[in-house]
Amino acid sequence: MIKELPLWGKLSYGAGAAGWSMLERIVLMWLIYFYTTEDIYGEALIPPIIFGLIMFGGRVVDAVADPLVARLSDNHTGRFGRRMPFLLAGGIIYVASFMALFYPPIAEKSLWNSVYLLFFLGLFFFMFTVYVCPYLALLPELARSIKDRVDLSTSKAVFTLLGSGIAMGGGGYVIAMFGYHGMIWVMGIIALIFLYIPAFIKEKDYADAKPATLGLMESLKTTLKNRAFLIYLAGNVGLWFGFNILTVNMALYVTQILGMPTEESPEAFLAWGTAVVAFFLVNFLAKKKGLKFSMIFSMLVFVIFLPFIYFMNEPFLGISPFALWYIVMGMAGVAIAGVLIIPDAIVATISDMEENITGQRREGMYFGAQGFVQKLNLGLSTVVTTGLVQIFGTTLGLQLTGPVASLVILIGLIIFLRYPEDEVLSTGEVPFDASDTGLSQ
Repeated sequence: MIKELPLWGKLSYGAGAAGWSMLERIVLMWLIYFYTTEDIYGEALIPPIIFGLIMFGGRVVDAVADPLVARLSDNHTGRFGRRMPFLLAGGIIYVASFMALFYPPIAEKSLWNSVYLLFFLGLFFFMFTVYVCPYLALLPELARSIKDRVDLSTSKAVFTLLGSGIAMGGGGYVIAMFGYHGMIWVMGIIALIFLYIPAFIKEKDYADAKPATLGLMESLKTTLKNRAFLIYLAGNVGLWFGFNILTVNMALYVTQILGMPTEESPEAFLAWGTAVVAFFLVNFLAKKKGLKFSMIFSMLVFVIFLPFIYFMNEPFLGISPFALWYIVMGMAGVAIAGVLIIPDAIVATISDMEENITGQRREGMYFGAQGFVQKLNLGLSTVVTTGLVQIFGTTLGLQLTGPVASLVILIGLIIFLRYPEDEVLSTGEVPFDASDTGLSQ
């Protein structure tokens, strides 16, 4: 008999997100500084443009790996389940590749440093997918009701912010105490512990999913024929496009528009703090009003408040730029909570619909297809930001990112309004409460 996942299991599952979010955030924050400035080895190890091309190459590897790993995970057979073997094997290699990134072969500018970084950054992003794609696919298998899925998504979101907070808030302090390599070892060990906490969950005790049999292209093609998934994906692309623009530029908004030095600007991370509080609100809305309502609510908050970034360089309607910043970022935190909780729960319900239509559970491919699009979306949102700055200058370009992000989210929202939630729930037979599944003990 399949058991209902208890509270400790939900927390254990969420803990894994702290591990991979820590390492990803450190790479995004510190790797470019490590390789392209003179502060570490007395000279830049790699020209900035070469570093940018290598980073783009790593993202391509990351995107391509998603459907490949998804198919392997969906079709895997073994006594430890379909997903857990990938977490167990992937975690240690993921951490090892992360640490290798910060040990260049030559302590001066050299072509070999570029070759070395290209290889290990590709390996890092590939192993990120090896862990994260099956990790996400495990969510709908461990929780078969919307209530439990929202709880699991909330747990993952809380630990994601915890891991990001440790990386952003603690990285500099650890560097000051132990140096860069000391920071890499400390963060790597902490992340490794988080990554293996989900291993305490015995997958087969809580999941009864049989391996899929479709090949890679057939599985991907079938996934992309799912009308509900395509409508959701279009809406999610808009939502994440705006979210990416906001998060990438938070520190720049404070330093370039508001004119504050970064080291004196905790305001740059205000939205993240608000998101922690808003998790409870989004969790409540998702359970009471449904996933579609909650995602629309999150998108509307972004659409309404992001355009005000344009007015932050001077008082607006008697409101000072700093007061306007607090208002916008406070509300953005509510939307960010929705971004981190709702989409994964929606994909989980769509995968249930797939099982009832084809008889196969292919959560991995749905999360893999979403991941492929998300990584390309991340690159596109970065190009749009840098393009606006290039054309209009730093200050005006950054101001324009708010209205542009809002417009893209609005387009996604209009499409997502057609998401057939009732059809998905009825076809997938997804209960709203665990007590309706027969799994309660």
